[in-house]
Amino acid sequence: MKPKCIIYNTLLATVVLAGCAPGVSSYINQDVDFSYIQRVAVFPFENLTSDNQAGPKVESVFLGELLEVEGIRVVAPGETRATVYSLRLPLTADLAAEEIVALGEALGVEAIFFGKIEEYGIRADSRDRANAVTASFSLAETVTGTMIWRAQVSEDGGSVWRKIFGGGSASMYDVTRGSVRDALGTLF
Repeated sequence: MKPKCIIYNTLLATVVLAGCAPGVSSYINQDVDFSYIQRVAVFPFENLTSDNQAGPKVESVFLGELLEVEGIRVVAPGETRATVYSLRLPLTADLAAEEIVALGEALGVEAIFFGKIEEYGIRADSRDRANAVTASFSLAETVTGTMIWRAQVSEDGGSVWRKIFGGGSASMYDVTRGSVRDALGTLF
């Protein structure tokens, strides 16, 4: 086989394999004017994994990325948690609309972010081991308690280049940050 054909076939295979990579799916309520949302809270993330610290770890990265969004003010996590406890709300991302409205009024926010961590840690596929995150994030407005945005993301630290040239997975932090950025990228 000629060298040009080998290069062409390698590039084609790389593009095809990259298209199979995990990603993000999202929903945005097109009837909502997002410009009125200026102050938000982040509800403690729900952890469905075996890693007891997955929720707080992903929540910390999410907060860091959210703080970089211009025009959005975020209520301090301690204030949010204290209010959640004082209202005796369950620590689940599946609050009723009335609970979302009550929390929004107590915190003085226009919207509340929720997160659910479904996978966090090493994903083992055949011979490859890679750090992975699967999570869903949502945003509810606090006037009616309606969900106005939702994104589900699944990513791992493996890549075609790592498989071709060798090397380990991207760090857990990098995978988490990439997942959060991809999810928030569907909103902002």
